[in-house]
Amino acid sequence: MSTWLAFAIFGQLLSALTVFIDKYVLVSKTGIKHPAAFAFYTMMLSGVVVVLLPFSVVSIPSASVAFLSLVSATLYMTGLLFLYRALRELSVTDVIPITAAFGAMATGILAILFLAEDLTLSMLPAFVLLIIGTALIYCFCFSWRLFFTTVGAGTLIGASTFAVKLVFESATVGNALFWPLFMNVVVALLVLAPSRFFAIKDSYQTSSSGVKWMVLISKALGGFSFFLTFIAIYLGSVSLVSALGGLQLVFLFLLTPLLMRRVRVFSGELVSSTVVLKAVGTLCIVLGLAALFMM
Repeated sequence: MSTWLAFAIFGQLLSALTVFIDKYVLVSKTGIKHPAAFAFYTMMLSGVVVVLLPFSVVSIPSASVAFLSLVSATLYMTGLLFLYRALRELSVTDVIPITAAFGAMATGILAILFLAEDLTLSMLPAFVLLIIGTALIYCFCFSWRLFFTTVGAGTLIGASTFAVKLVFESATVGNALFWPLFMNVVVALLVLAPSRFFAIKDSYQTSSSGVKWMVLISKALGGFSFFLTFIAIYLGSVSLVSALGGLQLVFLFLLTPLLMRRVRVFSGELVSSTVVLKAVGTLCIVLGLAALFMM
């Protein structure tokens, strides 16, 4: 197996693990009960990007890079709020496949609208598979409110990713890595800190030290996953690495039964009456992602 391919696969495994940790943090008795507080801590941890400053790879951004980074951070913040609200009430195997499907569709549609990419015939089967997979997973098994919350999370995070893609096309690698992440911190301080101050304070005071460490571990794994994926794209095929994003869903489905037996908060993740629909729906989304990014 090529090194870059191993990096891409391992990165998707780490992404799957971070989702379970985030779910645990949100629903455990000593966890962070407020999605806004968890979003604040998640975005503040993006500040680790300041380690790039001593290496002289970061410069004052152009107006377009600064604007796109701010847009990306704002979309990301809103997407996290939706995602964490959904994860608090739904299972991981409900939320993540649907967010992955709509994140991919949002990226594809925005590329058509703003990058003048054509809606090719090869994209249509991918979109159909993503929609069918979403319908099978939803299957009227939870409320419309939670469904649209999950769809919103995927769409907003997908749009944020697209904005970062535009930054990478108009900036140096150092600036493209630094400014979107730094803007996460700026938006968290300017928007979430004043508007959700008491929720943030309460979550910090009431959550256990173990949960605080789990938040750090989750975001460290997420950062390492991003780094491995970035290296895989640099060394190998960007299309194949993007298509392998569907492996995260496969790992989620494989890890869920193991965690159900060992961690109480995951005991209701899979219900026998819907497990087949979820499996088929997830497979459709995995195939849709592969078709979309390998066209």
